[in-house]
Amino acid sequence: MSATPKALVLAAWTGILNDTGITWGGDFPSGNNANCIGDNIAGQDCAHGWDAKALAGTLSKVGAGSAGFDFTKLDVDGKPLPASAQSWSCVQDNHTRLIWEVKTTALDLHHKNDQYSWYNTDANTNGGSSGDANDGGDGSICYGYNALDSSTYCNTEAFVNRVNNKTLCGASDWRMPNLSELRSILDYSHKGLSIDSAYFPNTPILFWSSLFWSSVPYYLSDLNSAWGVNFYSGVNYDYNHYSRVGVRLVRNAQ
Repeated sequence: MSATPKALVLAAWTGILNDTGITWGGDFPSGNNANCIGDNIAGQDCAHGWDAKALAGTLSKVGAGSAGFDFTKLDVDGKPLPASAQSWSCVQDNHTRLIWEVKTTALDLHHKNDQYSWYNTDANTNGGSSGDANDGGDGSICYGYNALDSSTYCNTEAFVNRVNNKTLCGASDWRMPNLSELRSILDYSHKGLSIDSAYFPNTPILFWSSLFWSSVPYYLSDLNSAWGVNFYSGVNYDYNHYSRVGVRLVRNAQ
């Protein structure tokens, strides 16, 4: 049995990346400089980009967020909320103009511990393999699974469709993020969990539970894997399609 890889078409995105969140630099001759000042700082990450502007007090933000990040909380209808809001359903990134799903602790479609196999029936974007539709068939890894209803199966495609049918934050154009989009919310200033939990709460903090799928097949020559990001380590990994991995959906702001 053989398969011919398809040309890979990625979902359109803004092309704008966030900064790293790092606002300190290596000091000379040893240690770190918490204020990003001193010898040998000019060539370091903290001296450039949105993070540097935030540190200098010259970055104008629409919302709020640590370092150079600029996020706005959105309510269940997609309306902006103040940074002090204690309950929100989505987050808009004001740099990338992407809107992100927020995970919950409630027993609902967005539960933080729900996991999915990678599945994509679109031959234009799946790299030549649709993946795994039914996570081994036991249905124990996501909310609302019904063995008699394939629309509830714990796979990425079914999850996208379910969220769109429920019009999360008033929208029905949710999709899987590509790898660059998913990496754009990594915040390397946080030890042990590389994301701003003030805006993205309930992100699992253990290594194996903080994995999230992207939409991107691993290699065109490898029909059995796709890319994901580990938000504990901040590193990309490839996972077999049948792997049980988290999902955080995204959409483009209008």
